[in-house]
This record gives sequence, C-alpha cells and structure tokens, in this order.
Amino acid sequence: MVHARLQSGPRGSPHRTFQTHQGERHGVGRHHCRQKTCARFQTQQVMKLAGLAIGILLAAGQVWAADLNATLKKAKSGDVISQYQLAEHYAEADGVDQDYEEALKWARQAADQGNAKAKYRMASILFLGVTGEARQPEALQLFRESAEGLEKLAEEGDADARAKLGILCARGIGVEKDVERAAKLFTQAAEAGVVKAQVDLAGAYLLGNGVGRNATTAGEWFTKAAKSGHGQAQVQLGMLCIQGTGREQDIDQGMNWLRKASAHRNPEFSKQAKSLLDRLEDSPPKLGPDMKALRQRAQKGELKAQLELAQRHEIGAGLPVNEAAVRQWLNAATLQGSAAAAHRLGGILMLGRGAVKKEPALAASYWKLAAELGYGGAQVDYAVACAKGDGLEKNMPEAYYWALIARRGNTSEEQERNLRALQGVITSGLEPEKILSGLTRSRSWKAPADEKAKLRWVKAQFGNTGAQLELGKSLVESRPREALKWLKLAAAAKEKGAAATAKELAGTLSKKEIDQVQAAVKAFKPLK
Repeated sequence: MVHARLQSGPRGSPHRTFQTHQGERHGVGRHHCRQKTCARFQTQQVMKLAGLAIGILLAAGQVWAADLNATLKKAKSGDVISQYQLAEHYAEADGVDQDYEEALKWARQAADQGNAKAKYRMASILFLGVTGEARQPEALQLFRESAEGLEKLAEEGDADARAKLGILCARGIGVEKDVERAAKLFTQAAEAGVVKAQVDLAGAYLLGNGVGRNATTAGEWFTKAAKSGHGQAQVQLGMLCIQGTGREQDIDQGMNWLRKASAHRNPEFSKQAKSLLDRLEDSPPKLGPDMKALRQRAQKGELKAQLELAQRHEIGAGLPVNEAAVRQWLNAATLQGSAAAAHRLGGILMLGRGAVKKEPALAASYWKLAAELGYGGAQVDYAVACAKGDGLEKNMPEAYYWALIARRGNTSEEQERNLRALQGVITSGLEPEKILSGLTRSRSWKAPADEKAKLRWVKAQFGNTGAQLELGKSLVESRPREALKWLKLAAAAKEKGAAATAKELAGTLSKKEIDQVQAAVKAFKPLK
C-alpha cells in the first residue's frame, strides 16, 4: 500500500491535523466493543492513512463566483468584503495563481477594518511563515482577536465563519478546545457548501475527531469537495479509492483523482499528487482481496468469512462502513457458536452505533451467551453489566459469580489486578452468605466441552425449545437453578418430559431459589 505524507503546516500549527483516538471500553479494562484483531486491523488502516491526515492548512471561505476584476475594483475602493474575498482567492489559488503576498496584503487591509475572517486569514499566513519568517506570537494574538468576531458571525449563520471557528475549536486557540464542537461547526459549514469545511469534516470522520470514526462518511465528504475542485480532497479521495478504505477498492478511479489533483493551481496539492503518481508508477498498488468471493463464502456459512466480513464492514476495509451488515454477520457467526462474535455484537448493542440502535437488554443477553461459551472478555463485561444494572436488573451476587469465573481463565497480571479491584467493589456490599454462595457456585461452572455442547447453548439462547430441554438436563447436577430455567422454558413449549423433569428438580430447591428461577424465566427473551 502507498503511504503519503500530506500534512500541511509546521508542527504545532493550528492548521495541522489534530488526532485523538477514541476507544470504547466498559468495566475494568476488558474491551467490550472491539476484538483485539479488529482493533489492530483498524489501527493499521488508520496508520496507512496517517500520512493522508487532514492538514487543516488555511481554512478557506466559499468559492467566490464574483468576477475577479470587479472584486479587485471594489477592494481598491476600500470595500472590506471584497478585500477579504481577494485574500481568500490568492491564498487558496481560487481562480488565480497562489500568491501569499497578495493574500496577506488584502487580508491586512480587511483586518484593519475589523473583519474577523480577514484577521483569521492574516493570522494563518503569519503563523505558517509562507511569506517569510513565521511570526507566531503575532499570529496567535490575531487568532484570539478573530475568535470573538467569528463566534458572533457563526451565531448569525455565516457558514464561512463557522468553518474557521471550527479550526480554532479543534486547536483550542482563542476558544476552549472542543473537538466535538469543531465537528459540529464543520458539519454546519459543509452542509452549507463551504468546500474546505467539507474537507475538514471528512478528516474528522476519517480519524474519529469529535465524531465516530467512519471512513465511508469521510469518503462521501471528500467526494463532494473533490468534485468542487478542491485539490487536497482530490488527493485524499484518490488514496481512499486506491487503498479501498471505506469503500471497495478502485485503483483506476483513484489514479484519475490524483491526475486531476496534479493539475491543480494550488502548488502544494499539485506537488503532493505528482509525488504520489511517481511513487505509484515505481511501485504499482496491489489488488486487495476479492470481496465478491468473500461474500459468497460467508453466505455459504464459512465462519471465518462471516467474521472477516463483519470486521471489514465495521472499519471500512475494502468495503463501505455498514453497521447493519456488521450486525448481520456477527449474528450469523454467533449462530455457529462464535463466542467472540457474540461478545462483539453485545458491545455494539450496548452503546449503539450508526444504524444499530442502543439495546442494552439485548446486549446483555449476547454477553451472557458469550460468557457461558467461555469467552473471558464477555465474562468481565457481563459481570460489570450485572453490577451496574446495564441492560438487566442490578445483581451484585451474579456480578461476583461472573467476576470469579473470569479470574479463573485470566492469564494477564494487569487484568488480574483489575479483576481483583472489581471483585473488591462488588463484595464490599455483599453479605458473607452471598459471597460464600458465589464461591461455591463458581466452582461448578464449566465451559462447553465441545462444539456440540456450544451449539446447544446457542440454540437454546436463540429459542430452540429442544435445545433448551437438552441444556436443562445437562445442567441438573452442576447448576440446578440454571437447569430449572431452561427446563421450564422447554415445558412451556410442551417439550416432552420437560415438565416432569422440572417438577422433580424444583423439589430440591428452596422457595427463594425457585422464585429467582421464575424471575429469570419471565425475563427471558430469545435472541434472533
């Protein structure tokens, strides 16, 4: 794959890319929303594009359609708006050759008349030193002075001001640093047609700055800006196409975008595109995996293909980001007994993401299934969910029970410390009797011995009454309360022998235990 460095501005510039990595974690250190392989795969993809990170060079205004000569005439007569427009034209090579000296001249004249956007433009030029030596202290002061005026203009609906204010929010210059607010401002400006804001918003989505990371949405905004003629967007879009990031790979289309960018009037973007084209000529990009063949394998029931499709749709690796497809394929893999898939799907449902709405109760059910199948991360997350009451009624004895089971299978010293801490929090409010009960019960827990036993658990959780009967029978000796729950569910469906076995087992339990089983039966909802 090609790696391209397209960051703009010196280190520390308010126009350089700002990166934050937002993890999604739950509980005491075990992830509940990313399998390690998925996280590593995603990190690799982002690193491949790190050189393509969105250099927020000089926040541009809208593409001005006014006749340049008419604008020049007005600017010379002192019209502040025209002066600002000329500064934008020359700085961004919009209809003219790039000329920072001219841009600075007109920005200064407009800034002297109090134009906040011109102050921002002037500060940008001085900060980067593109007309000579960088004058950063003066530039930073101008950025601060511009912030108040930009705030007022943004409140009045000025899209260009919103785009510029977004940069200041992203860097915390003149205003409090707030990447989420920056993303909102970029969105408002981008939707209003400010092309540079479309590029900045695309960058926010690509890296997850203030919004959920989504390479497909990033590509959509890059496409809008690229079609409007923005050179940086053309370069970025070209590389997304070539690498198959957030979309299916299309090398020819990517090369076409790079060729367009190579002819851009902005010399920086043109140089970047030409450099990439030269490198691609020396080392042609390789075709990625065949996505059509991968889908066919998944549809035929190949577990590995189902997991890979889910992962690719989640991070946009060779396919569009598609949360509904992620859910579909993780569920298909769960039906085949994949505890990792059940755990991952539970994490997505616990938080909600994109087209998949937040469903804590359903999430807890997937975690419970994965925990029963022996998946350590799910055991931790389910313990935390029980302790916090996330998706189910708060149940500290159950939380303690699963924390103990998780500790048995743990091999990490760090995780052991975290689990001990969790266990300490849980037991602080438990009576000695319940602690002893949890210890006793946890010793009886065993992961399914083979694939057949795993599938029995899965089918029972998905509502197969025959599997519920068989599962109940298999747990009578080791876990009578859990056994009675499944037997009662099977009996309600008139499974032969279920009622009699349930009645016999109930005779060995206390009224309190039977009441707990009844509550579990009432709360049960099969997965689909």
